[in-house]
Parts: sequence; C-alpha cells; structure tokens
Amino acid sequence: MKTSAPFSRRKGFMLMEVVLALFIFTIVATSFTKALSSLWRNTSFVKEELVITQIMDSALQETLYLNQLEEGSQEIYVPERDVNLETQIIPLELENEEGNPLSQMWEVRVIARFVRDGQNQERSVRGWRYLPIFRP
Repeated sequence: MKTSAPFSRRKGFMLMEVVLALFIFTIVATSFTKALSSLWRNTSFVKEELVITQIMDSALQETLYLNQLEEGSQEIYVPERDVNLETQIIPLELENEEGNPLSQMWEVRVIARFVRDGQNQERSVRGWRYLPIFRP
C-alpha cells in the first residue's frame, strides 16, 4: 500500500528544480545580453574610427598628389560625420646624402577634430612629398 507523503515531497522537489532552472536561465540570458551589448558598442566604435581614418587618408592622398603644393593651411567640414579637417602644407628643409638642399620637399598633415561621447577628439596623419619625383 502506497502513502501520499512521498508524492507530495516529489511535487515540491520538482517545483524547486523549475525555480533553480529559471534562475540559471536568467543569469545566462542576462550575461549573454550584456555581452552582445558590449560587442555592439565596440563594433560601433571601431566602425566610426575606420570611417574617420578613411576620410583623413583620402584628404591626405588628395593633397599629396596635387601638381603644385603651396605652404598654408585649409579647413574642410564634413557634415555627414561632423568632422573638421585641417590640411597643413609645410615646406621641409632637408639635404640629400651629398649635402644638397631638397628645395621642394613638403610635409602634408591632416588633422581631424570631432566630438565623441561628449569629448573633443583629435586624430592626425602626415605624409611627405618630393615634387620633382612625381612630375609627369
């Protein structure tokens, strides 16, 4: 003859298993959601950095391949990314191995200024060009 006591204990034990399983599932789901959120935030940051780098590289290449360079500075605003670009052309006074001055050696700097997360940011790239080498 069976008694009902073991059956009621078994019901309570199953309820405890379900509560424990829900607790574990909640912890795993929360951790997974936080990991995805962090991954999304990092991906967005890297994507923005890449876009700004491409804009700066494009401005640098455009300036380096001009037929004639003149000392000075020029500012450009890129409204799509809310970035200010400053392109500086600076003459360099260098000498070759024989000691002869390289009179048409130029440094081109591109400085990007923008706001990210409420803070002012600044990135820069630079390149050199010796005009007589690149003349057609």
